[in-house]
Amino acid sequence: MKFKIEYIATKSRPAYVFARQMGEGNFTLSLLPRLDSVPIRRDISRPRALTTNGEPDFKVFTFTLVTANDLPKLKIGQIVELK
Repeated sequence: MKFKIEYIATKSRPAYVFARQMGEGNFTLSLLPRLDSVPIRRDISRPRALTTNGEPDFKVFTFTLVTANDLPKLKIGQIVELK
């Protein structure tokens, strides 16, 4: 499943990103999940993102990085694959 990075929390620990699901359908996390080559924790959440109509945006997810050292590998607007 592909995601587009929309926000990167650079000063927060643990480090996390908001990413928008690019396609339709469900996805699952593997035992060692990654966004491209960046390891992420096995738990995800949904931020309180809203659409332009003010409705909840259920296509945006929060992914927590295993280590903040990987933050430079991700850029806003980048398309990543959940592996």
